[in-house]
Amino acid sequence: MNNAATETDQLNTIKLLRILKKWKKQLLQIFIASAIAGFIITLPFIMKPMYKSSAVLYPANLSPYSKETPTEQMVQLLSSEDVRDSLVKTYHLYKHYGIDSVNGYPWYEMMKRMDDNISVGKNQYEAIEVSVLDEDPIMSQKLCAGLIHFMDQKANALIHTRASEVAEVNKKMMDNQKRILDSLDAQMTSLRQNYGITDFEEQVGSFAREYYRVLSSGGANPKMVTMQKNLEDKGAEYMTLKETIRRIRDTYNDYRKNYEMALNDAQKDLDFHNTVSPPLVPEKKDSPKRALIMLMFSLASMLVAVIVIVYQEQYRDRLLKQLEA
Repeated sequence: MNNAATETDQLNTIKLLRILKKWKKQLLQIFIASAIAGFIITLPFIMKPMYKSSAVLYPANLSPYSKETPTEQMVQLLSSEDVRDSLVKTYHLYKHYGIDSVNGYPWYEMMKRMDDNISVGKNQYEAIEVSVLDEDPIMSQKLCAGLIHFMDQKANALIHTRASEVAEVNKKMMDNQKRILDSLDAQMTSLRQNYGITDFEEQVGSFAREYYRVLSSGGANPKMVTMQKNLEDKGAEYMTLKETIRRIRDTYNDYRKNYEMALNDAQKDLDFHNTVSPPLVPEKKDSPKRALIMLMFSLASMLVAVIVIVYQEQYRDRLLKQLEA
């Protein structure tokens, strides 16, 4: 007997279908009413239509700072606060979004709004997708293009700063090498003026031939003796100076080359993106998606209605009886 009662109380597919058939008119009315309600709440004066402008980019001319890829670096630049601040100032976004720029937490509200409206990420092809939502289709295109423009400016500023630092370091090292070169050149000039050594390798060969020729004809003169002594005493110093000057001059030229390259980088402006799909003014709204909202709203209402009806038909009386008992 208890088993029969239990089976009667259980909700199975047949009972559920019978209940739904019994309440089909009411459920149909609820479905239609929910669809109408979904249609009404998606009207433009209630739920503002949003337009989306998108662009697809590949990074270019970006120098890595760490292990991140150029694509990841470009995402960081597009998402930086400096770039967003430039957007806010250029397009007067406090006024555009209706945010009080004085009271409360205006920057927090602005960043929250931009997080909701701006999307930056990479796709499966390692390209960057930039999307901007706005109630004004023209503004959505301007903000998308502006985001890319200010990203280029930010990347240029970073490169200019880094290149200026590199140029400054190389300029200091270049000046230091120049001072050393001047000192060594002064010592070399002294050897040439005081000891007559201008090109040791060539002079040694020429002097040896002349010296032996003079010896064979009667003996060396005092001038040749002095020259011989100078070559013997200062020859090694001359060769050491010459090699040191060559090495220092090579180092100086390396620093000079690096300095000129860094100076050039600090002065030039580059584009740091290759555009695959440029941002265009959208012709159709992106959201709200009226058909989807109406369907989801209707299905949710139907689900709630079915739960209430099943409770009313299947469980309410039994629960009341148990409470009375």
